[in-house]
Amino acid sequence: MKKPISVNMSKIPMIMEVTSPKDLSKVNLAERVIFKLPMALRKESDFLKHLDLLNKARLDEISSAEDKLRFIKTRGLVNMLFLHDNGGADPIWKLNDYGKPYIEGWDKDFSISHTRDISLVAVASEAIGVDIEDNGRDIDLEKFKRTKFLNFDEGAYDNKEEFLMRFTALEAYLKYIGKGFYKDARTISVRKVNDGIVIDDGGLIKAEVIRDGGDTIAIVMGKPLEIDGIK
Repeated sequence: MKKPISVNMSKIPMIMEVTSPKDLSKVNLAERVIFKLPMALRKESDFLKHLDLLNKARLDEISSAEDKLRFIKTRGLVNMLFLHDNGGADPIWKLNDYGKPYIEGWDKDFSISHTRDISLVAVASEAIGVDIEDNGRDIDLEKFKRTKFLNFDEGAYDNKEEFLMRFTALEAYLKYIGKGFYKDARTISVRKVNDGIVIDDGGLIKAEVIRDGGDTIAIVMGKPLEIDGIK
């Protein structure tokens, strides 16, 4: 008889709302923190002035005013955190082979996600992925189930809440491995175990999924779990 799978719950990162650089005065990047940025900032210029030349050039390619603001606040925040951690050195942004951004020489990984009203930036000393989805978005559960685009357990299609727990976990995991949807999602099993979400991609890893207001947030970080003697 197969042993039941047990999953140890890891510490859920703290969520810190940021509307101004002053909110970062006591930040400690040794802690697990997710930075939450609303669309309404105290001063957009406080974030814009921290954009490096490469990101300023990319900003010019964005046409939507809302997308420009999301870009300014998330990239500006990442650069502020880099400067805080590196004593004023200039950040050099790069993209990996799958388009995931990183800063050359920084011993931190970061991940960015958006809804219409909220942006998230997660930073860690290890690989990390974060995703946020609006609980109010329309989702055709039957269509997702029929297309077999996703490898979720049957409970995912019971209701939107169950689906979003798994979908945000999958998106966070794809960012965690740095490949996004270049990786075939059908090869990744996402299932609920003991009220938590476990991802199996040849190794098992736990996703932390939390409710925050009207949003669902998932975080994947750390090393694969050891479950029933399997790493």
